[in-house]
Amino acid sequence: MVSLQTVQQSNARLATLPQGLVALFIGATSGIGQSALQHFAQHASSPRIYTVARPATVVSHENLLTSLRQSNPTGTYNLITADVSLVSEIDKVVNAISQKETRVDILFMSAGFMAFEGRKDTREGLDPSMTTRYYSRLRAVQQLLPLLNNAAVPSPRVISVLAGGMEGPLNEQDLDLRDANNWSFWNSSVQSTTMGTLALERFARKNPRLNIVHWYPGPVATPGLAKAGKFGMSPPNPMSQEEGGARALFLATSDRYTVPGGGGLVPKPDGLEVAKKSGGGIFLIDPLGESTDNEGLLAEWRKRGVDEAVWSFTQKVFAACADQGTDSSKDEL
Repeated sequence: MVSLQTVQQSNARLATLPQGLVALFIGATSGIGQSALQHFAQHASSPRIYTVARPATVVSHENLLTSLRQSNPTGTYNLITADVSLVSEIDKVVNAISQKETRVDILFMSAGFMAFEGRKDTREGLDPSMTTRYYSRLRAVQQLLPLLNNAAVPSPRVISVLAGGMEGPLNEQDLDLRDANNWSFWNSSVQSTTMGTLALERFARKNPRLNIVHWYPGPVATPGLAKAGKFGMSPPNPMSQEEGGARALFLATSDRYTVPGGGGLVPKPDGLEVAKKSGGGIFLIDPLGESTDNEGLLAEWRKRGVDEAVWSFTQKVFAACADQGTDSSKDEL
């Protein structure tokens, strides 16, 4: 277990790093992502921050960015209006960043929601709860690879906040859960998590500079958890949103979570070993910052080439979505 005090001390050391870290936050208009953004802006020296907000949340998110500009005027804060429940909107985000930056040091992704009300497909023909938690996240990684691999730090960071280490049964015959008999809000959550881990591992193997963390934060007192309570899901003793954001930033910046020869951000805290990666090359991390082991499932899928099948299917989805229009997205973690 990594203590909250250790997390806070590590995050404070961000101020000692070279200026100008470039970070993109997808899912920071509320919840864990918003808290992580606030902690990053508080501690980083002259950060170059990009965030994404769907049209309905632009005003409130711009108000947040205004407060961040006041608390840390050395940083730059750029808001990109896009709806990440649509895969095609991710390309818009990437194009906006590419016009201003030649690198990205940190990609932080936490957008997503559980579709308690049922499946309501976007105009791209996809379940938006799966799009926000899987398709759009992986599209962002794919499209940002040139900027990530050009990062100023030795090992650029990719953080996906969902359920790393909690992978479960994968419906290999219906990966997008098109059949109504296969879809449920829970099945879509497990499918997104499992496909996400397999695809992120594939990116890690092909891009050895990348540090990729798939984090399961457990219950956190976010607006998403409050909504879940209305549908009978009320886990006891949730982590505070403030702590969730602090721990998320620790995962994104501590050299405890780095590939061999990587690092370049906040040195690993004394007394903690470098975290262990999954067999596929990413960090699957539990709520309190320790590595988890789900090799019983993941190793067999890799052996059978399921990871490649998942990615091949995903590429076809991306191609089909490339020229689609806009739609409305949902809540964020």
